[in-house]
Amino acid sequence: MVFAGFTRPQILTGLVVLVALVWGMWVTRSLVTPKQDRIVSARLSSIVGEYVQAQARSASPPAQVETEMRRFMASLDTELQRRSASGQIVLVGEAVLTKNVPDITDKLREAVYAAGVTRPKQASAAELQQLEQQAMMAAQPQAALPAQSMVPMGTVDPMAAAPMPQTGEPMASQQYAPPTASVSTFGGGDDNGSQ
Repeated sequence: MVFAGFTRPQILTGLVVLVALVWGMWVTRSLVTPKQDRIVSARLSSIVGEYVQAQARSASPPAQVETEMRRFMASLDTELQRRSASGQIVLVGEAVLTKNVPDITDKLREAVYAAGVTRPKQASAAELQQLEQQAMMAAQPQAALPAQSMVPMGTVDPMAAAPMPQTGEPMASQQYAPPTASVSTFGGGDDNGSQ
């Protein structure tokens, strides 16, 4: 069979050559064109701020809060590094002045919590009241110091070295007279014209 002066094998060969040329152009374009990094933004202060506020409302002891905060920050750092390795350039959301940059704050927050970081549990009113009472009880021994440990005003020279407490009593329990004012100059002359 002949079409426009070409035989069937010639037409098939021409189609194969045409497909090979199109495929070659596509591969060349893919290899030669540099990979474009994708710029995204994330409001990191929002993510960290929400977590800190949630920790502040929890009834967790300080050591546990510190451990959980370290785990949270490590997970956030790992997620940012993963996104950077995949070709994303993550900008701090507050530094982006255009609406054309996609915001990944919610996706980033979800990824951090999906990595095993637990959300802080909000303390109940009873737990908060109990924590407040414990704090007040801890502050009472420091506020109610014995009267004989107080040094009367005017009996201690403010310029002398403070005596070290021998009984383990805190230095804040001793009263001192206010220091006297003095004038000092550095390299300048005094009223008499001398230095």
